[in-house]
This record gives sequence, C-alpha cells and structure tokens, in this order.
Amino acid sequence: MRYFPKKRRSSLSELMLREYGVPCPAWTSMQVFRYLAFGPRRKWVKIFQTRQNSLLELSGDLLWLTIADRPNVSHNVMKRILGTGQLMTLYTSSLFPRLKETEIYEIPDPVYRSSIAQEEYQPVLIGLRKGSVLTRHNLDTGRVYDMVNLGPSPTNTLAINYVADVLVIKSPRLFLASQSEHFFRFHVFQLHPFKHLVTFDIESGVFPSKEHRQEFGKLRNAEIHDGLLLVMTEKNFNLIYDAEKIIQDCVATQREVNKVLEVRPVSKVSQAPRLLFSTYAHLDILGLGGCPWTYIRALSDSVVEVRDMGSGELLGNGRVTWSDGGDQIAPDFLMFHPDDSSRVIHVRTQEIRILGIHLRNGNRVLEEEFIYPEKRKSSERGDGTRYSRSGRLTKPKFKLDDSLNRALSFNVETDMRVLVILEARRDGDKFNSTMLEKLVFYDSFSYELLHQMDINVLVEGDIETNRLSVSIDRDVLNIVSHKGSQHTVLSFRLKEYFSKDEDNEENVEGKGVLKKNSNHNFKTRKTLPVSDSDDGRGERRTIQRGQTKRKQRIRSGNNRMRSKRRSLRKSPLSESEDSSDWTP
Repeated sequence: MRYFPKKRRSSLSELMLREYGVPCPAWTSMQVFRYLAFGPRRKWVKIFQTRQNSLLELSGDLLWLTIADRPNVSHNVMKRILGTGQLMTLYTSSLFPRLKETEIYEIPDPVYRSSIAQEEYQPVLIGLRKGSVLTRHNLDTGRVYDMVNLGPSPTNTLAINYVADVLVIKSPRLFLASQSEHFFRFHVFQLHPFKHLVTFDIESGVFPSKEHRQEFGKLRNAEIHDGLLLVMTEKNFNLIYDAEKIIQDCVATQREVNKVLEVRPVSKVSQAPRLLFSTYAHLDILGLGGCPWTYIRALSDSVVEVRDMGSGELLGNGRVTWSDGGDQIAPDFLMFHPDDSSRVIHVRTQEIRILGIHLRNGNRVLEEEFIYPEKRKSSERGDGTRYSRSGRLTKPKFKLDDSLNRALSFNVETDMRVLVILEARRDGDKFNSTMLEKLVFYDSFSYELLHQMDINVLVEGDIETNRLSVSIDRDVLNIVSHKGSQHTVLSFRLKEYFSKDEDNEENVEGKGVLKKNSNHNFKTRKTLPVSDSDDGRGERRTIQRGQTKRKQRIRSGNNRMRSKRRSLRKSPLSESEDSSDWTP
C-alpha cells in the first residue's frame, strides 16, 4: 500500500501523470487512492489461514485470541500476522476472568485530552468480562490502562458512541426483592479522559410513562445507541427517548465516587422525558437514517417497510416482501448504507440489492440502483419447460431453489469507498462443508467493478449454519467463517505485483538505455499451423505476416539511411585521420 505525505496531496494528479502516465488532472485524492489500491500492478495475496477455537477479534493484521480450551491457562494472546504467513506473538494478557465482549476503538484526533500522554491515541481494546469487570489496554503493546469492577450486578453488552465520546455498559433484566418492577442498569464512562460518569436504572414503572403505557404496553427491554434510549414494549412497540438528557440529569444529582472501594452510586430515573418517536416493529427490527429522517421497520416475518419519520407515510416502493414467502426474517434484512443513509441495502442469501431514496414528483421513492449478481435473461436462465422427443410438453414437479446452495456476505469500507462481496456455495462432494469461491470489489458509489479474485477455499460447516464475514482494514482483508466456537480465518494483503516483462523493461530503463524488443519478440513468437477449416483465418494470418515483413524492411531501410547521414556529418579531419590509419 502506498501513501502520500500531506505536503504532496495538492499535486496528486501531477504525480500520477509523472509516475504512471495517467492524465487525470480532475481526479480527487480518494480516486487516486483507489487507483493505487486496485490498479493493474497490485493484487491481493493470501498470507495466512488458520483455524481457532477461541478467536475473539480481528483488527487488520492483529489477531486477538483467548486460550480457553487448555486446562489451567487463563491468559489471552495478541498475535500479528506477518507477510510471510507466520504469527508473531506481541504480548500475553493474564487478565482474569474471561472476556465476554470486546470493542476496538482508535481516536487519532488531537483535540481530545489524553489521560496518559502519548498513549491514548493508539488503538485501544475494551473488554467486558465475566463478573462485571471492565478492562482497557493498548492493542499494540498490551499495556493495561484500567481494570474496573462494576459491582455485583451482572452485565452483558457494551456500546461506544463516538460522537458523544462515551462508553455505555448494559445489564440484563434485573429484579430486586424490595421492588415489584423489573429494571435495566446502565454504566456510562467518558472515553477522553477515561472516567466514570454515572450509573442509573431504567425501571418498568417509569418507562413508558402512564399516559403511554395503556397504548404501547409495559417495558420489555431497553438499550442505548448513539445518544438515544430505545424502549421495547410487550406489544412490540419501539419508543425513543433522549438518552443524553437522562445522563446529564443523573450526573447533576449524583454523589462522588469512592475510588478506593470502587463503590459507584446508582441513580434512579424517576420521570421519563418527552417521547420523541414511537412505532410498531416486529421482532424489534428498527433502523434510523436518511435525510430527511426515515426509518426501517419489520411489519411481519416476511415484510419490511421504509417510512418517513416525520409523517409516518410509506415511501414509494418502500415495502419489501421476501419472494420466497418464508416464515423467518433471517437472513433477509434491510439496512441503511454505511456511506450514505439515503440508500438502503437489501441482503438475501443469493443476492444483494442497493435501493436509493429519490425524489420523484414531490414524493420520495425507492429505486433499485445495483444488484449482485446481475439478473440473467429469461432465455438464459430457463423457466423449467422441456419437451420430450415426441414433442410433448413436460414440466418438472419440483423446482430447485439455488439460494439453498449459495450464500453472499458483504462489507463496505467507508474510507476506501469499496463494496466487497464474498460469494460461497455448498460443497457437493464433501458433506457439511462450504466452498468460498471468490471476492468481488465494487465502487460503493458508482458500482464500478474494481477487482475480482478467486479464492476456492473449503471450510467446515454447512452453508445454512456457517456465519461468514469479510472486512477490510487498510491493506489487510480478513475473511472469518464461524461454526459454533470454531473460527476459520483467511487473511490477504494488498501487495505490489510486477510481471516478468515489466521487470525486464524496468531493468533496461534503469541502465539509461531504451531498447526496442522487437527482435526478441520475433524470435520467441510461435507460428501455428493453418488449416483449411479456419474460415479465412489463414488468409488473415498471411496478410498480417506480409505486413510485418514489410514493416521490417521499412525499418531496416530507415536504419541504413540514418547510418549514411551520420557518416556524412563526420568532419573532413576525422576522415583524413581515419584514411591514414587504415591499411588493407
């Protein structure tokens, strides 16, 4: 991978023209980066393949492992994937107990104040462990920053809000003998500098409020994402409140934390704030995005809608129904595009569609912009209609569904603006195994095909139960196949690729001599025999051969004329000296 310093970013087009001969004065830095990444001289090279029982996290060429299947071992290992395909152990972490969930974050912005000088801006791994223990250490060096005991109440999930610069840890559904209502406990930490902000409870007697409880039902679950509190009720409604206001009110009324005993006081939210949004969402499937705001909700097991948040109206072509008529919503789902929330991604087992939200005649409509794989014509695909030898029409009783043998996984790299799709198929020879066939790279905005790479790697696990994921981090591409607790990892690195002809040309140019390889090409050229059944191909080859010989004669004549001109340009003094020294 090649990067340019900041002082040269203004002249990228000139650099491209000078080094690669590409006249592109109107190219942007992102387009130049994509050309350098997926140009003709670069290719993805497989460097690593392994199978682990305790893989937890991948970050570029860093592999975070927990040694849990060995007795009397309680440490974790961070290993780096080298370009040679070997693993190099960076450090071991003896933090106990085991990790339940991890998050990796990196904030390179120097505006944030650091609690540890020259250390906080490096990649950091946050781990939530059994026993409600929160750990935080450096991803590259393993230096432990914090190890916090969150108290006796259990915890199960953590989420990072990069905009508000906070970390939120949630507990499962809790009960107390002294209370008749259940509640959910949230621990909120500030990331820069790292410190505890507040711990508060969301009780079912407060959320939703009394005026909305009869309409929506009682509290069933609660989560905090991106500054919003999502309350899920027993009647399958999703209610949204302002979580930042709740946190600010609790911080203003809480007591100081005893750092020695790590006793963190708990605040109780006594009154729900104003309700911002409410909608029915089957199986709690709800997504927010778009500009103006829109939301995606599941209406049933096989129907998902895209609606306007302000008016609640359904967008044109905004109702997506699964064509197979299945009773389960997985693996079909809708999500907003990571690069542009005015586009929606519809993911199925056998195809991926990208739908754009466009304005037509004053109304917003969903229109298909991209589909993978491309739809074939009906004549090529065939409708299953066949004829016997006597001309009788025969129709098969059963129609095979190709989606049962095929799976697609995708990822969008927002910095490179690349959409990468992994295509896999059920292996027909080996039972309970999946064949990873190929990777396809597209421009995530123009949907231009950038690169295609064949993999052809067989992994264990049935295609219906095997979870596949693909990710890009700088110049490293990782593919992970999940089968229960077993993970198969394939890593590829973007490397410079030169053919032998290019190497010879570069060696010749490096000596300062530009030579034409026409003679070498003619010597190594193979002549194929011509048969009478070539339908005129032999005549075309004869004509081409005659034209080639004619060019050779013209070239040799030109060379003789150049040699005569050089002899005429010689001075008479040099001619006399040459004639006197010459002897027969």
